[in-house]
Amino acid sequence: MKRSVVIVLCLCMAAAAFAAGSGAASTGSGSASGGGGDKGSQSAMKGPSAMDLYNQGYAAWNKGKWSDAAQYFQNAIAVKSDYAEAYNMLGFCTRKLGDLTKAIGYYETALKLKPNFPEAREYFGEAYLEQGNLAKAVQQYIWLQKAGSKNAKELLEKISDYVNSAQG
Repeated sequence: MKRSVVIVLCLCMAAAAFAAGSGAASTGSGSASGGGGDKGSQSAMKGPSAMDLYNQGYAAWNKGKWSDAAQYFQNAIAVKSDYAEAYNMLGFCTRKLGDLTKAIGYYETALKLKPNFPEAREYFGEAYLEQGNLAKAVQQYIWLQKAGSKNAKELLEKISDYVNSAQG
């Protein structure tokens, strides 16, 4: 009961802040599997495409090789500077490597490039929880919920775990 009251209170406070400051969410679909890539085209120099690099990074990510994955995602961004999916995954890897400040910057860039990107919003919310900022994590949850994203449930579970661990 106490946990539910805390979560509802946090959601209400965040909803008010969200409504006052960031506007309404619109629906859209994002892909954590490289959906915004360059369709696998090769450059004139026959180097790997941004999507090829992204896919290599994603394979390393799946194995928990955060540093290797981050390098591939950085290389993908070097080839295609507006690659929102690569920024998102670079944020994830950077967060797992312990640099929340940089990770949050990468999530912000991903969302500037692709505002309706549910996976980035979920990971952004997780980063805020790791930073101890429950209100900002809940704002990301509210955006996901309004957008009807399946990622809302995943972030809500993380928020619930965070609140439960804070209660001891």
